[in-house]
Amino acid sequence: MGNNFPQRNPIRSIATTDDELTEYPKLKKSRSLRDYTRRQSLTNTSKTSSSQKKTSLTRPTSMMPTDAEIIDIRSLRCALPLSDMLINDEKAASNKNIQNENKLIKQLDYIHSCVRKDKGLFGMMTENIQSKHIFSNHEPENTHTLDRSPEDFQMDYQSIYLQTLDGEFIHSYWIPKSDDINSTLTLLYLHGAGGNISHRLEVVRLFHDNLHCNILIIDYRGFGKSSGSPTELGLYIDAQTAYDYLVYKQKILPENIIVFGTSLGASVAIQLVSDPLNRVKLAIFENAFISVPEIAKYFITYAKNVIGVTKSIGFIYLFDSLPKVRRIECPCLYLTGLLDPIIPTWMSNTLYNETRTARKRHLSEYPFGKHNDLPIMPDYFENIQSFIDELPLITTPSTEQQSVLR
Repeated sequence: MGNNFPQRNPIRSIATTDDELTEYPKLKKSRSLRDYTRRQSLTNTSKTSSSQKKTSLTRPTSMMPTDAEIIDIRSLRCALPLSDMLINDEKAASNKNIQNENKLIKQLDYIHSCVRKDKGLFGMMTENIQSKHIFSNHEPENTHTLDRSPEDFQMDYQSIYLQTLDGEFIHSYWIPKSDDINSTLTLLYLHGAGGNISHRLEVVRLFHDNLHCNILIIDYRGFGKSSGSPTELGLYIDAQTAYDYLVYKQKILPENIIVFGTSLGASVAIQLVSDPLNRVKLAIFENAFISVPEIAKYFITYAKNVIGVTKSIGFIYLFDSLPKVRRIECPCLYLTGLLDPIIPTWMSNTLYNETRTARKRHLSEYPFGKHNDLPIMPDYFENIQSFIDELPLITTPSTEQQSVLR
C-alpha cells in the first residue's frame, strides 16, 4: 500500500459543441481546466502603492461555478462602491478598510457564483439543498469512515490517493486481477451519490469475479476519505485524474479500459468518454439520467412554475448529459431497471437514441431491476460479457499519447 500520484501532463482544450459555445460564450475566453483551476485559486492582489497590503481572496469551496461560468474575480472590482475601493491614500487604506473590501469581494464572488443571468436568484437559496440531494456525500451516518476493505472480500488491493489538477486528494482502491495488468481488462468504477467506496465492495467483487478484470474505484472529492467538497466540475476532474492514473501511471492501454458509471456516476462517465482523447474500449452507463433539471421535473410536477426548470433556472449543478452523448465515439452499453423509482427508464432510452456517433451501442432493460440491484439481476454480467466479445479490437497507434489532462 502507498500513495501514488498521477503524472502532470500538458494542457489540452476542452471539447465543446457549437451550441455550448453559443450558450456559454465565456468558454471561448478560457479553454483549459488547468487555466480554470488556476483562476479558482487565484489571489486578488490590489494594484496600489507598495505601502499598501495585498488582499487575498479564497473562492468558497462549497460553491464553484461550472466551466461555463468562468470569471476572474478582479473584474468585479468595478462593481464596488467608490467609497469601498482602495485608493492611494495612506490614511484611507487602513487595515479596517482593507478587511472590509476583502469581505465585500468575497461576497460578490459568492453571489456571482450563485446568481448568474441564466440560473436565477433561486440558485443562491438552494445551493445547500441541491448539494445535499445531488451528492449526498454525508449520508449515511459515519460515511467518512471506511468500515470494510477489499481484503474482507478476498481481493488484493492498494489503498492510494490520487492528486488532482486542482490539488485535491482522491482516495481510491486499486484492485489488480493479476500481476500482468495488461493481460486482462481494467474497469474504472464511478459510483453514484451517497456512501463511499467501501459500500460498493460487494458489487466490485461481482465485477472482479465475473469479468475477471482489474478495478480502480474512486471516492469523489468530499466522499469517504477524499479531500475537498463535491462540485460538478470537481467530479469531472476526479474522473479525469483516475483515467490518467490508469494510462500514465499503470501504463494500461486504452483499448483495455472500461469506464463504468452508475446513476450520478453515469453522468460523470459520460463527460469523461465524450472527450475523444479519452480513448476506451467500452463505456457502460447504468441507470443514467439526462440532467438534474429533468430529474426535478420528474419528481416535482409544479417545478416549471416554481423554479423555471425548462430553462435550468435555479440549478447550480446541471450534469447535462444529452449534448455530451451526441459526441461519444466509443462503444456504449446502457443498462436500466424498469422498476427504478428514482430514474425513469425513458431517460436511458433517450440518451441511448442520441448516442448516434458511437461505434457500437446497445440498451439492456431489466424488467425487475430497481436503482441499486441491477448487478444481481439474471444475465446482467452475461449481457456485459456478450457485448464485450462482439467489440472489434481497438489498437493504440502510438505509445506516446497526448495528455488527457486539460
